[in-house]
Parts: sequence; structure tokens; C-alpha cells
Amino acid sequence: MVQSVAHEAIILRVRSYAEADKIVTFLTDQAGKLTGIAKGAKNSKRRFANCLDPLARVCMHYRPRPVPGLVFLERCELRRPATSYSDPQRLAYGQYLVELVDVLTEEAQGVPELFHLLDEALNLLVTGPATAPFLRAFEMQLLQQAGYGPQFTECSRCRMVFGAATDAVLDLEHSAVFCSSCSPRSTQRSLLPVRGATLKLLLDLKQLPLYEAQAQRFDSTALSETALALSGLLAPHLRRPLRSLTVLRQFAAP
Repeated sequence: MVQSVAHEAIILRVRSYAEADKIVTFLTDQAGKLTGIAKGAKNSKRRFANCLDPLARVCMHYRPRPVPGLVFLERCELRRPATSYSDPQRLAYGQYLVELVDVLTEEAQGVPELFHLLDEALNLLVTGPATAPFLRAFEMQLLQQAGYGPQFTECSRCRMVFGAATDAVLDLEHSAVFCSSCSPRSTQRSLLPVRGATLKLLLDLKQLPLYEAQAQRFDSTALSETALALSGLLAPHLRRPLRSLTVLRQFAAP
């Protein structure tokens, strides 16, 4: 019999299965994203009490499988409940972060940095405000951790180093950045012109701690352009539309 293991985890997605079971997708700190079956979870008052809700932080006890497939969930210990978010806006932000991580990651690929980024972000939403700079910093750093983030310091073709006032062109599909002279001319490519101020903000967001981004006030034009750029950079890597965006868009960015 396979020995059970215990990992810190964040619940990403849950659906009902049969009469009493649940299928749970969760992100662990060591084994990456996994999906498992929680037998009898709907009737459990001890093994899974208040644990199997999206956004919850738990310690997940499960039995792994030697081949790809559902792991068997044995029990959970609650670390941070899904009810921790005190207002609808923070909850909407949290749901977006969780769904974004879910669709951007593959199963069973351990990337501890992704877990810690999401865990830090959710914890900050419990204690602090939901702000647009915080969201943009998370998106930028998630792209980097997932291996999809472009570098913003130099042209991808001629290697000219960008200055603070240098305008550029983002190739959204290929995650590349070009100076105006090297910009591809093909109409088949997804190209987005960006101002030097926006390029600098994108670069800063790669390194800015989330707790600092949460309290920052940036130029509104650069922030709007950054949101457009990040949306375009994320789009080629999303396997399905994000349902959480419908709710998120109801809230005006602070």
C-alpha cells in the first residue's frame, strides 16, 4: 500500500462527484498542482470539515499514485479558511488569483515559488486592500515564475538597452520586446506599442514585493497600459476563459 504524505496546499477548484464524493484540485508547496478524490467528503464532519473550499489554505494528507491520475485524499487540517476575505472585492481578487494559477499551471510539476507567491498574495488580501498595483504585480511575477515573462531591459532583436523614455513594441504571442526600429511588420502577429514609462513599470513589477505594490500609487495611464499589456501576455497561455474575470470587472480599480 502506498504510504500517505502531507503537504501544505491551497485549494484551487472543487466539484461534486457521485453522491458523497468531491474532486479537488489543489496547489502544494512541494509536489505542484494535483487533483484528488475525497471519498465521502460531503458527509464528513471530521476529515474535511470546512477545508475543501477554493481559496482555503490547508495541510493536505493524501496517498499519491505511481502513475498519473487522481490521488486519494485522506484528510485535511485547516490553516486559513476560505471565509477569511472580509468583503466582496477581496474575495473577487482572491478568486481571480486562484483561477489564474490553476489555468496557467500543469499537473504534478513542483514549483515551490508559485505556491509561495499565491499564498503570500492571498494572505495579503486577508489583511490589506485589494488594489490594481497589487494585481498587476502578481500577474507579472506569476508570468515570470511560470516561465512566460519577457525581459524588458533590451530589444529582443538588436539588444539595444531600453531607457526610461524609450518606447517599444510588445510581441504578445511570443513574449518578446522590440525597439521601434526592430518591430516586426507582420500583421499576423499580436503587437502592442508601449511607452517607456509603461515598460519601466512592467520591469519594476517583476521585482516589487507584493506588500509594497499593495500600497503603491502609480501613474494611472501607465497602470492602465500595464493592465492591457499583462492581459495580452497572459492570453496565449490560458487554456480556457477565466470565469472570475466577470466578477472582478464589477469592481473599479482603486
